[in-house]
Amino acid sequence: MSIDLSILYSGASASSGTMSPTAMYRKLQKLAAENEANSQPDAAVEQAKTAAREFTNAAIRLQNAQAKENNARVQNDVIYYNNRAATATTVSELINDDRFMRVLAYGNGYEDLFKTNPQKLRDILTSDLNDPNSVARKGTLKDLELAKKYGFGSTGALLDTNGNAVGLDSNGKVVNDGTMVTPLDPGLARLRKLQIDANGKAMVTSGSKNPADDGKLIFGPDIAARDASTYSAKQSLGLQQEQAAAPNTKSVNYYEFDGPEFQNFRDRRDVQSEIQYFKENIAGIQSLDDFFNNHRLLKFVLSAYDLESEAQYPGKIRKILESDLTDVDSLANRFQDPRYKKMTEDLGFSIFKEMKLKLGSTALDLAQKYERVKYEQHLDEQAPGVRAAIEFSRRIKDVDLTVQLLGDSVLREVITVANNIPKELAYQEVESQITALEKRVDVKSLKSDPNEIEKMVTRYLTFKGAESSGGQSYLLNLLG
Repeated sequence: MSIDLSILYSGASASSGTMSPTAMYRKLQKLAAENEANSQPDAAVEQAKTAAREFTNAAIRLQNAQAKENNARVQNDVIYYNNRAATATTVSELINDDRFMRVLAYGNGYEDLFKTNPQKLRDILTSDLNDPNSVARKGTLKDLELAKKYGFGSTGALLDTNGNAVGLDSNGKVVNDGTMVTPLDPGLARLRKLQIDANGKAMVTSGSKNPADDGKLIFGPDIAARDASTYSAKQSLGLQQEQAAAPNTKSVNYYEFDGPEFQNFRDRRDVQSEIQYFKENIAGIQSLDDFFNNHRLLKFVLSAYDLESEAQYPGKIRKILESDLTDVDSLANRFQDPRYKKMTEDLGFSIFKEMKLKLGSTALDLAQKYERVKYEQHLDEQAPGVRAAIEFSRRIKDVDLTVQLLGDSVLREVITVANNIPKELAYQEVESQITALEKRVDVKSLKSDPNEIEKMVTRYLTFKGAESSGGQSYLLNLLG
């Protein structure tokens, strides 16, 4: 004869008027399925946006890599140009140097001529400005100005306006005091920043308040640096900014049990009072000491991770939160309960200290976690066992080893109650506990089979419902 157990969880109890744990769980499952279905179109749109953004960003990264290579070449050209302008000893060295001429041409708007007729550009630069038939004199006003700017056509010895020879001393410094060792090519004078008058002579100071300053060379604009700057501005490529993900409020606010009942709960004065206190006070903490000395703030954060009972152990929690997650032996990693590791990862105390905790985005995330944890605790008060069933369904899929069932209080609760395993099992050696569980539970089969998960949760909720109604012994005989 088959026994219909649906009466145990089909709805409200006639005597108490409260919903059985299994019925509550079924109701929540239905709500979660509806919310998931409603969120799927939005999720699909977001997925498409993400794919498009990643494709675009991949193209941007490639373009930026090419731009960086180009800019590195440009900067090398600039350095080369400035060094050649400062060290060349003859004009012919420069005008026959294509790399130097490229910068000069682009720096003066002659890039097209450099590409099509570089010889004409050389002829303009080396034109004799006293010859009316020279290329510069017969060309455009722009050509004439270019020839004047550099004066590469100047010949003979360079003298200053007092008739002193101008050249380079043993250190390469431009001088006109008779200590010069190497004559300075007149065509290079302007590149060395010398001021040259209309007669092609280097200008010197006169009539100075300090007579000792008279006769010193006058230096002017650095035309080489200006050319190089113009060339760099023309040839350098800007880097594009990668597209950032837009704030996805629907994804952030999605909650599987979101509905009228949840909204009514989260609007409760006691819930919002704690959230308001947290938001108003967390930004004011100046150190981790401030945070751990404020029991209400600490309790709020722990509650957001369903660890409210740990608030009485602030020292332990601080050591966990300051753990280095990259160290497999750190305190946070040694706990089998995933809540500790998740909290440590989210708050990042080991790296950011109190800074991340004070961010508005962190406060929003913690407030949402707090609301949901408190709501699920509220559901559990109405139907004991529901919250453990919810968490079991969420977390069993991440379990790989039987020992993880022992280390997680929620998983352990559901597995032991559903399989009628006495709590005294906890007093045995770990290996003995694992052996006892493996006789009843195959973790690999359980985590991969939704039907097996459903059966486990149903057994658990049935027993929990029986506990609250006093029918435990009958059900244990019936289902054990």
